[in-house]
Amino acid sequence: MQHKKSTTITRLLTIFTLFTLLFTANAAYAGEAEGKALFQANCQKCHLVDRKMTGPALQNVRTRWADSTNIYKWIKNPAGFLATGDKYANDLAKEYGQVMQSFPSLTDANIADILVYIDAEAVRKAADTAQVNNGGPAATTETKDNSTLYWILIIALLFIAVILGRSVKYLDGLVRQKFDDPAPDTTPFWKKRKYRPLVGILALLFLCFLSVAMWDSATALGRQQDYAPEQPIAFSHKVHAGINKIDCKYCHVGAERGKSAVIPSLSVCMNCHYNIQGVNGLDPNYPKAVYDKEIAKIYSYIGFNKETSKYESEPKPVEWVKIHNLPDHVYFNHSQHVKVAGLECQTCHGQIQEMDVVQQMENLSMGWCVNCHRNTNVNFTTNEFYKPYEVLHEKIKNGEMTDVKASDIGATECQKCHY
Repeated sequence: MQHKKSTTITRLLTIFTLFTLLFTANAAYAGEAEGKALFQANCQKCHLVDRKMTGPALQNVRTRWADSTNIYKWIKNPAGFLATGDKYANDLAKEYGQVMQSFPSLTDANIADILVYIDAEAVRKAADTAQVNNGGPAATTETKDNSTLYWILIIALLFIAVILGRSVKYLDGLVRQKFDDPAPDTTPFWKKRKYRPLVGILALLFLCFLSVAMWDSATALGRQQDYAPEQPIAFSHKVHAGINKIDCKYCHVGAERGKSAVIPSLSVCMNCHYNIQGVNGLDPNYPKAVYDKEIAKIYSYIGFNKETSKYESEPKPVEWVKIHNLPDHVYFNHSQHVKVAGLECQTCHGQIQEMDVVQQMENLSMGWCVNCHRNTNVNFTTNEFYKPYEVLHEKIKNGEMTDVKASDIGATECQKCHY
């Protein structure tokens, strides 16, 4: 009897340990993944991890506050937290000349996930910098997908579970031989009457898990998050918008004028590359020959002879591969967001100035758009576009409202994007 109790306890401890390890591994991955999504949706329009943008760099952000819990209060209600007289919060407001947007909808768990992602991304950025300083090529500046690593960890833990199970069974047999215990009942537990309720519950949980997985897969149909196709000319936004600080709207002239941002013609490229026919030393990842090869493609498509500096043949169209695709039933207007709302390109496209190869950073789902419309403050009082909203202006004047979200002016109505 004593032997049976010890064997049962050993098995229960083994199962508990494995479930704990699996849960911890999954929670770590899920926390960082959720933090990345929340960071991209709420933070990256104003913040980078490793350097200042509209707001401060966020690496080591926990250590800057006298009490690390204050960061939760600051994110949820920065204007209200300033009134407490916190020195660091007031220094931030003075340095940047404004108070950040409030995020009351973010829970403490959401903020914790964002901080986990920031810490992980800061480590990756530091590793990239160290690698370049040591003479090696820079690692990609895009956030690495660690899902493969976590799946390997989970499979390894399952393998350990099998080994432990076999070991317990073998040791159980040795102990039974020593104490002359009778052979155990080998009837599978799911066939035993007393375990039928447990089997039913497990089957129900599996069906629920399968249903959720099928729902997630079905709703993701047609979305292309992280899509990064190869283009006929390897145009680097990092070189142009990042290193050389060329304004996005110099090439994408439609961003402030209409529905489409417009893919620039090669004539726009030739405004610079008529004279700039070779590049050297811009990025340690790519030698001069790589840049020269891509510039030569521009000349070939547009019919330009760089030896004579003349256009000598008929131009050919460049078949660019579209990256950000919305369904046909969705209307999106760049000028409404860029010109009227004053949003930066990075809000939807991610840190485009750091990309050698452009990829779709967001899933561009309806939920993602609606959440942005619910959480984004509108530049309401200084923008003439919003002058007709007299009722809202009156509420702000009377102190009934402190800010106006895009949803307050109808940005979540169906017909705004579907018509």
